[in-house]
Amino acid sequence: MRKRTIVKPKADAGNGSQQKEEYSVKTRGEQSSSDSGGGGGFGRRLLKAVQILIIITLVPPFLNYAALQKESQELKPEDGQMYDIAWGQKLFKKCHGKGSPTVIMDAPTGMTSDVWELVWPSIAKFTRVCVYDRAGLGFSDRPLKNYSQTDGEDAKSNIRNKWQPFTLERMADDLNKLITTSSQEPQPFILVGAELGALVAQFYTQMFDNQVAGILLINPLSDDLFEQDSGSWEAHWFGNLIPSFQSLQLGAALGLVRLALIVGLINQPLTGTNIPEDVVNRQKYLLCHPKHLSSIVDEYHFINESFSQIRTMRMLKALPSNVSVTVLSGNYYDELMPSHLNKAWAKSEQNLLSKYYPRAKHIVINSSDRHMIYRNPEAISEQVIKLIKQIRNKLRIKNR
Repeated sequence: MRKRTIVKPKADAGNGSQQKEEYSVKTRGEQSSSDSGGGGGFGRRLLKAVQILIIITLVPPFLNYAALQKESQELKPEDGQMYDIAWGQKLFKKCHGKGSPTVIMDAPTGMTSDVWELVWPSIAKFTRVCVYDRAGLGFSDRPLKNYSQTDGEDAKSNIRNKWQPFTLERMADDLNKLITTSSQEPQPFILVGAELGALVAQFYTQMFDNQVAGILLINPLSDDLFEQDSGSWEAHWFGNLIPSFQSLQLGAALGLVRLALIVGLINQPLTGTNIPEDVVNRQKYLLCHPKHLSSIVDEYHFINESFSQIRTMRMLKALPSNVSVTVLSGNYYDELMPSHLNKAWAKSEQNLLSKYYPRAKHIVINSSDRHMIYRNPEAISEQVIKLIKQIRNKLRIKNR
């Protein structure tokens, strides 16, 4: 049985009259709840916490998405175009200069054409030079899901179904369509590639050797890299590099990468003293773009398939002897990597030269490491221009 509490009001002292007594009846439980605010206060705090959590969860992705829509137009290079390479897929490419041979530049693993921003202007003074973004990177479309045609010859010609996206076969085919069908760049070509881009240059040359006069490989990624130092690079590749890009991809989808860039917790990848402001802003934009980061993950993920494809191609066909091969290396180790990884990379590079390109010209760039493209661009430009002059002399002699 609940106990009652009777509260008796005081009389009005001003008029001396006896006020009619009013009684307020409260249960002990009601009084305790009213006075302390216990259950209700906790509920209000919980509701507020839920509201804050919803804001934290929903607002950053929404703001990031809105910013990406605006930046996709503002930060797209004005001097480049999108080219349809068939099946409705488009790749970004920009070219400058005139003359022959045409220099085609291919970026390192997971990087865009911005990496050549300090290199191509010097080359454009001597000949035509083009840079592009591989499928899914930068402003290029991700590879479309292959489909089967049902009418006539189209059904027979759809051979891309057998090529896995983000592997050398698909990359070389994309590049071929980009520079020979979609835009018909003047031949012959000099292919300049760094790391994975160097693998693409080698594979392309062996597929379309009649188009290529020379290749220049910068810190080339070798297919026996994972065999060096008891597989240390394979463990680093799949245990550190891929998970780090997957984390960035998730952070970009949640809008957290943009916040981290704003407060300075992470930096865009192209670091150097002369990087143009629009390139810096564009690289920050791409770090916030889940599509771009997903494509980086895919390029790293399918690397073993790419290694297998280049091995198979070498067994089927040797690189033509009339194609000039130049390999550039830095004499400094990459300070961002442990020493044993640097040594394993250097060993695989030496194996590439001795096994497949014994006649190649190997040039060591002083005071440079694996970031020489944007930290020592003058050295890269100098070697590309030397190769251009060499190829021109060979073509001049051939055409006499």
